Amino acid sequence: MGFDSAEEERQAHYPEQGYNLVEMDMMKPPGEALTKIGHSLRLSELTIPPTTDLTDYVVYDKDGNDYGRESVSELPDSDNSEELEELIESIRVDEGRERRIALARLAKTVERDPECGLDVIPILTSELRAFEIELQVESLHILSTVAEEYPEQVTPTASEVVPLLDVGGDSGLIPDAVQIISAIAEYEPDAVVDAVPKLATLLQADSPAEPTVLTALKRIADVYPDAVVPITPDLITYIEQGSDSNRIGAIAVLGTLSKDYPHIAEETIPTATELLNAENHMLRANATGLLADLSDEYPAEVRASVPRVIDLLDDDDEKVRYNATSILARVAKQYPEDVEPAIPSLIDALDEDFEYSRGNACWALGYVEADLALDALEERRQVDSSEEVRNAAEQAIQLIEEES
Repeated sequence: MGFDSAEEERQAHYPEQGYNLVEMDMMKPPGEALTKIGHSLRLSELTIPPTTDLTDYVVYDKDGNDYGRESVSELPDSDNSEELEELIESIRVDEGRERRIALARLAKTVERDPECGLDVIPILTSELRAFEIELQVESLHILSTVAEEYPEQVTPTASEVVPLLDVGGDSGLIPDAVQIISAIAEYEPDAVVDAVPKLATLLQADSPAEPTVLTALKRIADVYPDAVVPITPDLITYIEQGSDSNRIGAIAVLGTLSKDYPHIAEETIPTATELLNAENHMLRANATGLLADLSDEYPAEVRASVPRVIDLLDDDDEKVRYNATSILARVAKQYPEDVEPAIPSLIDALDEDFEYSRGNACWALGYVEADLALDALEERRQVDSSEEVRNAAEQAIQLIEEES
């Protein structure tokens, strides 16, 4: 599309929001020289390529302000306290282009040294209420970066950040908002427990922040399972239909909930059993973990998975092996005959590095009354470094000898 003048062409490259990175071809006449090559809601996210003899580059915002390399690409000196104070003062008092540049330069500084953002948290929090999305997004990104290292300092922003999770709002705010919520949830989950319904809505909306959403939900569920129980249907949907990464996260959340509320996850037993064959080792580990949590309450439903679980005692992943021993110990208590084929592998599991795997193996061998394991159990009882394993071995020996 041709333009009658350079000004008309320039105006055509102003974005509706955010910033456009534009290439200027020196060999073309005015009206034909500009090409958009990038866009971002954050000025700090754009990198201007080097100028050549034939091309130069510029960034435009919706108001027609232009930004050169010194505004976008050059980093301020994070060790220069005066320069940092000038940036903070500019964010506080300036408007328009200067304020945007100051936020972008602070964002780059904080990415390199999160501590540089601590003193400006109150100012950035007020920017979250700004009318312009560009100021909100840049401020939120800075807070997100700081929250990864200093969640306790960012926790007071929770009341301003949680409303930004609304699906009906600007989606550009969501990834950093979720990152902040997740960081706070690890440090002080009660500050963000009210975010659970909004986080669940993001799961339904196919948000790009889903893995972080699931991490946040897991951290909240660890302390406030009651708050997360109502979104169980969304988690089950993820386990049945989601990608591997989302299944891993959803199973982790559901596993946490099932410790207090096993009935809510009963219907996932067939799906979790299928996932014991997953190629992804984390998915296998979480699936075995969920079945282990459910096998206390539902050993009859889990027993169908026992043949595959026995194979998993030789899995390369230590967590998978541990969860497999948990399943076998719990099923063996009610259905010892189902677990008898595992006796040789369970004897081998007595040498596992992870003490809880050794302890589970002791209990499983005791429940199946494995005479063949007596010598190995006696060795565990006498020399194991863990008191818990020594006690489990002693109990297993008593169970076996009582039936001899």
